[in-house]
Amino acid sequence: MKWEKERFAVIKRVRETLRYWPMFEGGGLILLAVSGGGDSLVLLDVMVQLAEEEGLGLRVLHVDHGLRPESGEDALFVSEVAAHYGLPCDVVEVEVDTLDGSLSPEEAAREARYGAFREELERSGARRLATGHTADDRVETLLLRLISGAGPRGLSAIPPIRWPFVRPLIQVWRKEVEDYANHLPFKPRLDRSNLDISIPRNQVRHKLLPLLEEEYNPAVKKVLAREADMFSSLAGLLDLLAEEVEAKDVHHTARGVEMEVEGLLTHPPALRQHMIARALRKLGLEPEFDLVEDIRRGLLEKDGNARLDLSKELTARRIYHRLVLGPRPVQARPEETVIPAEGRYYLPLPGADLEVSVIPRGEEDPRETAGEPHLAWLDADSLSFPLKVREVRPGDRFHPLGAPGSRKLQDFLVDLKIPREDRDRVALLTCGDEIVWVLGMRIDERFKVTEETTRVVVLQVIKGEEGE
Repeated sequence: MKWEKERFAVIKRVRETLRYWPMFEGGGLILLAVSGGGDSLVLLDVMVQLAEEEGLGLRVLHVDHGLRPESGEDALFVSEVAAHYGLPCDVVEVEVDTLDGSLSPEEAAREARYGAFREELERSGARRLATGHTADDRVETLLLRLISGAGPRGLSAIPPIRWPFVRPLIQVWRKEVEDYANHLPFKPRLDRSNLDISIPRNQVRHKLLPLLEEEYNPAVKKVLAREADMFSSLAGLLDLLAEEVEAKDVHHTARGVEMEVEGLLTHPPALRQHMIARALRKLGLEPEFDLVEDIRRGLLEKDGNARLDLSKELTARRIYHRLVLGPRPVQARPEETVIPAEGRYYLPLPGADLEVSVIPRGEEDPRETAGEPHLAWLDADSLSFPLKVREVRPGDRFHPLGAPGSRKLQDFLVDLKIPREDRDRVALLTCGDEIVWVLGMRIDERFKVTEETTRVVVLQVIKGEEGE
C-alpha cells in the first residue's frame, strides 16, 4: 500500500514503537478510544493500517461525558467514522461528578472516562485499550508533574504501557499528527476546551512550552521526552525492587496495606518513597510528593503511634512496628455480657464463645496453661457469680500475674504493644469491680490457683468463624 509521506512517517514510527514495546504481543481484540479529535482519529487510521500484520481485531469506543452541548454530535461523528472503516463502535455515556470539589472538571472527566474504559474492557473481553496520547502530551504532563511535585513514576509522565492501557502514538509529535490528519477523509472535531488558557495543561501547551523553546532551547520538547523515558526506566527498576520488598514486608489485611517498619527502614529513602506511593495507589489515591513525604518522615521514620488523615475514609497510621494505610478504624462499644453460672456464652466482644466450668482441684499444674492465651484457671473460692465481660474503661487497674503490684491497664496494654485502635476490642472478665482476666493476655494475681485452692474455675475462649 502506498501512503503519503506524512502518513508513511507516522505509521513507520508507530511500527517501531510496537517493536520496542510489546503493546499488542499475542494479538487479539483491542479497544480504540476515539474522541473524534485529531489524535484519536489518527490512532484509528494507523491501527487499521497495521491491524492485519499485528494480528489484531479492532473495536471503537467513544465516551460521552455530556459536558459540552455538542457532545452528542461528537458521538454520532465517531460512530460514522467507525462505520467508514467497517468497525463496531460502542458509545458509553458517563456522569462526571465534580460536586465535592476534590477534583477539577478535567480530572473528574478523566476518572469517569477511565472507569468506563475498565468496564468496557471487562465487558468486551478485549486485551488492551489504546489511547491517542502523543509525545507532546507526555512532555506537557512531565512539566505539570514537575510543577506540582511527583516521584519517578509520576515524572515518567504518560508511559507507553500501563496495562491494560497502551499508547501507540507516544513517540509521534502533535505536528506530525496534524499533518497526517490532513490526509484523512474526514475533518477532526474541535474541542474548544483545548483553547481555554485557564486550564493548567493549556497554559503549559500554549504559553510555557513556547517560552522555553524561544528563550532557552528550541529542542526542549525532545529533551523533556528523553527525560520522561529515563524516569520511566527508573520507575520500572523501582517497581521490580518494590515487588521483592512487598513479598517480604507488605501484608494486605482488614486494616488495609500494612508495611513492616523495620524492613522498610533497611532500604534507601527513594525505595521507601516508592513503596508508600504504591500503597497509596492501591487505595485509589494520587501519591503526591508532599503526601508521600509526610508519611515517610512523620510516620515511617519517626517513633510513636502517629496518624495522618488521607481522606474522609482513609488514614495512614504508625502502629508500633507497622505502617498501616487503610480505612479509618471503626470504634465499637459492645454491651456487657453477664456470666451467671457455668455454661457456654457468646461474647460480642471479642466475637467468640466463652466456656465456663467449675471442677475440683486435681494434680494439674496451673502453670501449664501459661502458653495457652485463650485458657485460664482461677481459684473458684476467690470468685463469686455472676461474672461479667466488658470493654476497657478509663482508669482500669489490675494486678498482672507475676507482677509486684497493681498497675494501670493502659500501661499494661502499651507494654504488650496493643495498638490504640485495638484496645476497644480488648475484653475484660470482671468479678464485682475487680478485673479477673484480660482475655487472651493475663489473669489477675489475686485470683490465681494456689496450693490452698480446692476448686478451679476453668475459662476457655473458643473462636467462632468471625472471632478474632
